[in-house]
Amino acid sequence: MQKQFFDAIRAGDRDEVERLLLLDASLIHAKEKGLSPVLIAAYRLESQLANFLADKTVTLTVFEAAAIGRTTHLVRLLARNPDLVNAFADDGFQPLGLACFFGHLEAADYLVRAGASVNTPSNNELHAAPLQSAVAGGHAPIVRMLLKSGAQPNVRERGGGTPLHTAATNGDTESIQLLILAGADLHLRNDAGKRPVDLAEAKGHSRAVEILKREITKRFRAV
Repeated sequence: MQKQFFDAIRAGDRDEVERLLLLDASLIHAKEKGLSPVLIAAYRLESQLANFLADKTVTLTVFEAAAIGRTTHLVRLLARNPDLVNAFADDGFQPLGLACFFGHLEAADYLVRAGASVNTPSNNELHAAPLQSAVAGGHAPIVRMLLKSGAQPNVRERGGGTPLHTAATNGDTESIQLLILAGADLHLRNDAGKRPVDLAEAKGHSRAVEILKREITKRFRAV
């Protein structure tokens, strides 16, 4: 039944999730590869289902609260144990990285003010700092907040990419401009030898290419 339960979560089938919980309420405490039902729903971008499951959970973890943006829960959890702010989940992400990836600005801002490290990478193969998580999720307001809080714009992740590489790949012009203003290096190459502008061109993001080329020319003339 546990497999059925997690399959239903991944499918976003709330009716089936509810049916299985009625048959076995203990499923809410089950885990799959270290991830709780709430986190699996969040990673599947099933936000309504994640919140439904959170309401069925007796006590949310700091990671679950961050992933679904429950700031009031974060306040209570960190009041009891401040060290949780920089703890790592079983999948290698910290609360701030989760809040950033899933686009919860209020929660991310609170975590930073509570002492979360803005430059610590995830403890997994992705090696992604919170800024990279925010850019990957396409959340420019969080990118802005992190940069103002001291996030390093040229931090590298797996494959040697920087946040600017990710923003360029996604055609995220707002994040591109924020990163450039914060000092992102336009000439850094990933492990495949590609600059951000190369990735934007490959994806056909013409506006992103225009911004990146304009800034490259501007900085070249300034030298």
